[in-house]
Amino acid sequence: MPELVPAILTNDVSDFRKKHADLLALGQYFSKLHIDFIDGEFLPNKTVMPADLGFFQSPFKLMAHFMAYRPEKYFDTILRIGFSWALVHMEAFDSPDHALEVIREGSDKGLSMGLAINPETPLHHAAKLITKVGVVQLMGVHPGAQGRAFEPNTLEKIKELKSLTRNVIIAVDGGMKLGLAGKCADAGADLIIIGSAILHASHPKEALEAFKRELELI
Repeated sequence: MPELVPAILTNDVSDFRKKHADLLALGQYFSKLHIDFIDGEFLPNKTVMPADLGFFQSPFKLMAHFMAYRPEKYFDTILRIGFSWALVHMEAFDSPDHALEVIREGSDKGLSMGLAINPETPLHHAAKLITKVGVVQLMGVHPGAQGRAFEPNTLEKIKELKSLTRNVIIAVDGGMKLGLAGKCADAGADLIIIGSAILHASHPKEALEAFKRELELI
């Protein structure tokens, strides 16, 4: 069954602590946690960054999603914190070869590497990289803020990626809501990343349970 993975995106350390505490209380529903890092250059709205999380400990398998230029400069810090995964953006590099260098650097340090791809970037631009990572994360929205509308062509992109490789984990991130999660899973997604639909819900536990029920039908 596809996995549900909550996401934290915030520019405030106190808010980060609260969101993580809220998710800890719901930890029976998931095993992975996706944390967004924006450097203020790749996208304008800067978030908390790895250096802000020296206090952080978590029982979840941690995935760092870098919406950042030069993500490699954060690799040592996230390893110290306890992250397992680092996802870097295709669009943050000037060439696939440059991206490949950074993916290899992260792998050599012991990180499981993933590649995030924006809605406007064709999959063939990343053809050289897809087999070099464990996760390909397809963005359902142009990244940078939670709550944006899901791009409908993402479903076809999931199917296209599934047809290209059976070995990579397919994650989908952005604009997720009930109804879409099941469609993404049915198209071939393995990880459904959900942010505001859980953390901004009036009843996060009920929201999580509804998503879990939807994924169980796939």
